[in-house]
Amino acid sequence: MDADLVSKIARELREFAKAGLRDNTARLRLRLLERSPVLRGLAPVQVAGGDSKAQYEYLIQAIVDAVDLIGRLASPLASPQAVPAPSEGAREAQALRALFGLTSRTRARTWRVRQEEAATALSISWDYFRHDRQDGLLQGVAEQILNAAQGSPSPSIFDRDPGLWAFETQNDVERQVIEYIRIERPRRATMLEFSTATTGPILRALRDVDASIYLLTANPERVSGWHEARMRRALADLLHIDFNGYDKLRLRLYSVPPALRGRRVGELVVLGWYTHRDNKRIDVFDPASVEVWGHDNAVIVGRNSEADGEVLASWFSREFERLWRHRSTLDESTSAGIIGVPDQ
Repeated sequence: MDADLVSKIARELREFAKAGLRDNTARLRLRLLERSPVLRGLAPVQVAGGDSKAQYEYLIQAIVDAVDLIGRLASPLASPQAVPAPSEGAREAQALRALFGLTSRTRARTWRVRQEEAATALSISWDYFRHDRQDGLLQGVAEQILNAAQGSPSPSIFDRDPGLWAFETQNDVERQVIEYIRIERPRRATMLEFSTATTGPILRALRDVDASIYLLTANPERVSGWHEARMRRALADLLHIDFNGYDKLRLRLYSVPPALRGRRVGELVVLGWYTHRDNKRIDVFDPASVEVWGHDNAVIVGRNSEADGEVLASWFSREFERLWRHRSTLDESTSAGIIGVPDQ
């Protein structure tokens, strides 16, 4: 691993630690991003698109994931009867959570207080922590973030053997789905998404081949936290700009909790999941502390012309149809009204 790159990322992480991982003002968020060109340029952040708020949230999630991974590596799940003493790695993870303001005692506290709490977690003095341990801990976080961002390229779906194929993240398969669309020119696609904020390239590729698109996405009125405003902007841009005048897109907003992410594009079926994560920057009793994420979850791909792929395709089509006709799913006219699209 490039030691210079790790050091650069660690220095950028220090700026985020000093600010604390809280819901900062737009001005402070932008300043932090501008001072973090390496972190901002990593793939897990770039998939957020051009919205600085989304980039900030994706970057914060990458930091939290890295700290959690350090804790998991140090303290794997043990039997209920075993109560082992915290390892050095577990104490380091706790120190990092205190440093970034991810505990109830350090949330929204000053940089000095958070450093003191981190030092306490390691049973060392504040002065020793800030001079001798802090940089090393931040470099450990930098290494985990870099490891997560530097995945190996996935073989093309056109070169794979028949069967089902697994991809690590949504980003790993997106370019290949777009390639498939441009080559095969499918006539129809059904898509089940939480948000359209990161699906624009696939939707535009389908538009360019004149495909009929049936799109289910979450109702932003049923979503809390930073996702809501982003979802509204993405939907408005989609319908007002990218698909203005395109009459082969049918959109409905669903209101049930998001769980399945799926796309059936021609004979290709792409399935993933949405998972619910703990936003440790918010009090646990705040509903917004439970966030929906899907971009970095595993994805399974197959073709409905093959036996295994047909099982997934049939199941997805069944579940899509059920949700499309669910009593709480809004019809096209009502959905357009929520998004702010005038009647035609």
